[in-house]
Amino acid sequence: MEDYDVFNEMQNLNDRQVIAIIEDDEEFVVQKLFSLNSVEVMPIRYNYDLSNFADDYIEKTKALFTYYYNENNSYENEMLKLKKHFIHYQRKPKYAYIPNGDKYKILKKMLINLGVKCISDKKQLLFEANRKLILIDSDDTLKKSDGTISERSKKAIRDNRKVGNIVVICTARPRYQTLEVMRDSDANCIVVSSNGAEIYDSRKEQVLFNSFIGKNLVIKLVEDAFVNDIRLILTTENIEYVTKEVRNPKQVLLSNADYVNVLSECDIKQCMFIDEKKDKIYMEKEVISHFNELHIVDEISENSSYYEKWFSVSNVRCSKGNALKFLSDYLNIPIENTIAIGNDKNDISMFEVAGLSVAVDNASDDIKSKVDYITLSNDEDGVAVFLEEILVKKI
Repeated sequence: MEDYDVFNEMQNLNDRQVIAIIEDDEEFVVQKLFSLNSVEVMPIRYNYDLSNFADDYIEKTKALFTYYYNENNSYENEMLKLKKHFIHYQRKPKYAYIPNGDKYKILKKMLINLGVKCISDKKQLLFEANRKLILIDSDDTLKKSDGTISERSKKAIRDNRKVGNIVVICTARPRYQTLEVMRDSDANCIVVSSNGAEIYDSRKEQVLFNSFIGKNLVIKLVEDAFVNDIRLILTTENIEYVTKEVRNPKQVLLSNADYVNVLSECDIKQCMFIDEKKDKIYMEKEVISHFNELHIVDEISENSSYYEKWFSVSNVRCSKGNALKFLSDYLNIPIENTIAIGNDKNDISMFEVAGLSVAVDNASDDIKSKVDYITLSNDEDGVAVFLEEILVKKI
């Protein structure tokens, strides 16, 4: 036997998941698995004799990357053959449907050793293959204009979770506010905050991903804010520092005299300039646009009637789209099974990545032109309507 581990060279498909199957139910394969656009089927057969299969089934499956298992082969050789098959066809299964029974014990052991999850129940297999990752923006998307989340939306989120879909709040807000939305909406325990600068698992109390702005840049931004007397909000672990006007108990006022010492001990995830001084805000935005280490992840529309103008900056690695990609990989859900729901500019990056992008009707025409689907407005329970349609297979 060749003495090297070729399995680690395997590359998975990025947008589809592979399912290996023992073909004990032709109707299930054709009617159920073939109907899932995100699934690539790999049959496992014990011999080359296809006389037990219907002609129509053979015709429909002949293009698949079938693996022929030799039960008379040695364990080591058959394991290596299985690895090489995955690599040659660039198809490593995430799941394998293997019925219970002594005949399949050795094959099942091989697949498990190769990191393939073996399932013997067809309903569970469909559940695993078809579950969705749904990222939902908060303000003016899930929340109504008065800041509330409707009971209908909460129920739609709970109902999606019951069938195995994972619903994640994904917002520009800091962690402490995002967790409030998560709890109020009955969403899953993972949250994406600060426009993707942090991904946090509240059940495990664990940061799954974060990105920070360089400390020297933070000092420069704060210095500019003090010089121009504009309000700057700096998001750290789970509080915010502000250069002026504390607006909630989670915010701490910085002193012009010692902010360097205070911030030298902090990791800043996101900075938000927000003030009534429109000219100063746009001047600062122009300066920051030339910083290679930063990018603008969110900003208010210039046509907005809101009395303050604002924009947010973060590390260039940070975006809602990158957060969606991270969670797709982390949760083992193919990109094709991901959905992004939002209403504003900071949602565009996840619209571009998601398998299906959705805007609420109160979004601007420019935003709506970038999505696959438009639901009702936030005040008409657009998110709830869409989530309900998922469950009745209209989408």
